[in-house]
Amino acid sequence: MFNFSELFGQDQAKQKIKEYGKLFDKLTKEYPSIEEETLVISSCIAGLMARVAYVDFHLDKNELIKMKSILTEWNITPNLNSNQIVEIAVDHIKEMAGLENHLYVKPLNKLMNKEDRFRLLEFLFIVAASDGKVEALESEEIRIICKGLELSNQHFLSARADVAEFLKALS
Repeated sequence: MFNFSELFGQDQAKQKIKEYGKLFDKLTKEYPSIEEETLVISSCIAGLMARVAYVDFHLDKNELIKMKSILTEWNITPNLNSNQIVEIAVDHIKEMAGLENHLYVKPLNKLMNKEDRFRLLEFLFIVAASDGKVEALESEEIRIICKGLELSNQHFLSARADVAEFLKALS
């Protein structure tokens, strides 16, 4: 017998994947009891950090450590395992090769205020600097993310200034 609620549930799940990405879907399956907004924010933050860390197709162990630390510090909810979320995000970024990057900023613009989005921008630079240098490619990726987060060039320059000693182009 045909079940309309099952079909509707599948359509709704497909719409959420289309809107928030497969990383969100993976976290939803891993943490079914966590509220949607928390999973959206967690998947977007982890996805952006993984995007910056892996933009050069190399993932330094210090970048991984820093990503886990930042996600723990962000403390979205104690019921989420930061280590596991970062591992899922990194695997996802490698698998998707940047195809869903645009999905990480839109929800954050709706769910976070400007101050929190700027704080995230600062954290992205910290991730980039955690291997001892901020590559030009990482900096440019963060510039693109900054625009997507609807932050100004002044926000970008301010966040980058915090890691100036690690900027490879200035060394």
